[in-house]
Amino acid sequence: MRRYFLLLLIACSVFSLKANDPVIFKPVGKPILRIFGNFHAGLTEADDNSVFEIERAYLGYQYAFSPGLSASIIVDIGSPEDESVYAIVKRYAYFKNAYVKYARGKLAVSAGIVGMNHFKIQEKFWGYRYIMKSFADQYKFGKSADLGILASYKFTSWLSADAAIVNGEGYSQLQDDSNFEYTIGTTLNIPRGLTGRVFVNYGPSTTSAKMVYAAFLGWNVTPAFSLAAEYNLLTNYKYDEGRNQRGYSFYSTYRFKDNWKIFARYDILNSNIFDENTMPWNLAKDGSAFVAGVEKELYGHLKLSLNYQDWYPLAANMPNSSYIFVNLEFKL
Repeated sequence: MRRYFLLLLIACSVFSLKANDPVIFKPVGKPILRIFGNFHAGLTEADDNSVFEIERAYLGYQYAFSPGLSASIIVDIGSPEDESVYAIVKRYAYFKNAYVKYARGKLAVSAGIVGMNHFKIQEKFWGYRYIMKSFADQYKFGKSADLGILASYKFTSWLSADAAIVNGEGYSQLQDDSNFEYTIGTTLNIPRGLTGRVFVNYGPSTTSAKMVYAAFLGWNVTPAFSLAAEYNLLTNYKYDEGRNQRGYSFYSTYRFKDNWKIFARYDILNSNIFDENTMPWNLAKDGSAFVAGVEKELYGHLKLSLNYQDWYPLAANMPNSSYIFVNLEFKL
């Protein structure tokens, strides 16, 4: 009896949709494939190795059930935590995204393992994820995807806002406590190519509250030339009271010929100094990074880049590192 009732309910729903919508929607899906690879060679005595890598692969599928209801699932095969040699050489598979999205008018709501809007906006403006992550993702000022609910609302053509409630553990770990994180952000798409965003992430715990504050400004000066700058502040790192990190990122792109671009980026990362100390508490990881290179796009699916990357630690007793990279991205 329950089976017949369910079939009747589905039939009534389909009939109602057809009766109310003069244009019959046809469900459609598409596969997702994105692969990052590189060859790099060290230029200093401390880093004189040469390596071929398949750094990351995304495999997934998107499906639209109706004009306002869709679902997406993406498996990320890579190294989610790059903090040790052991982690880097291993490859793991995780659900990077697995969510259902409802969109109607100016409102969109996603539930599941969702990508955080804050990372998407900066990453899109930076434009070279296959070479280096955006600042907040690169230096772990938050999680680029997490399990929870994300809602966004577009007030006007130039103003939108988004908010989320998530586990705070990211997509590579299971929730192991009852603490949640709360985010809110506002994005301005100002005429003449300006994009601005402010963002706050609040993560309370039983001992303290971790906070992330970020501000971003990007300017498409011309269709071929863009500039961007961002500021990020993380307080109470890993819920440890008083341990703060801050950083700046500046980047630019210039398209000098069809499918040819040159780009550059400069990052600064530092931590605070406690009153009783003379050195920053995270001195071993403080420093600056520089990336610059050229990119060629082929056939709309393949990108190749020859670029230079370095890291200059703040600590005087730590060696600098510099590399020549050949990066590749293939996507469908």
